This record gives sequence, structure tokens and C-alpha cells, in this order.
Amino acid sequence: MMPTGAFLLLQMLRVMWSSGRGYADSAASTKTPRYRAKKKIVRALWIACGILMLVFPITHFIITLGLFTTFLSFTILDESL
Repeated sequence: MMPTGAFLLLQMLRVMWSSGRGYADSAASTKTPRYRAKKKIVRALWIACGILMLVFPITHFIITLGLFTTFLSFTILDESL
């Protein structure tokens, strides 16, 4: 019998919670001044890109810019740096 995606997700969550690593680690790291400064940069980036999307309402431009902005947001907010 092949496990379903929901079954695998539940197993991963069970392992994460049983190992003691839940949301506590990530919640503590989001309260640091460095992380809040990164969030301000990402917010300004999204506002600027949103304005660009409104100025140039071309579908392929909006999709490309949205995907690139998402990539940049995850890169900026990465906690490994």
C-alpha cells in the first residue's frame, strides 16, 4: 500500500513535534531586530513591485515580477545568514 500525501505530512508533523522542534524556534527568531529590519526591506520591495505591476498591467510581466519578488523575499528572509 502506497502512503498518501496527507499521511506523509502527518508523519512529518509528528516527528517534528515529538523532537521538540516546533514553532518555538522560529517564533523567537522573528522577534529579533535583525529579522524585523529584513521584514521592512521585504515590505518595501513588495510595495515597489506592486506599484510596478499597476503601472505595467501586462500579464507576463506581472507573473514574472511576482515570482522573482517571491524568490527575493525568501532569499532576504532566510534565517541561515
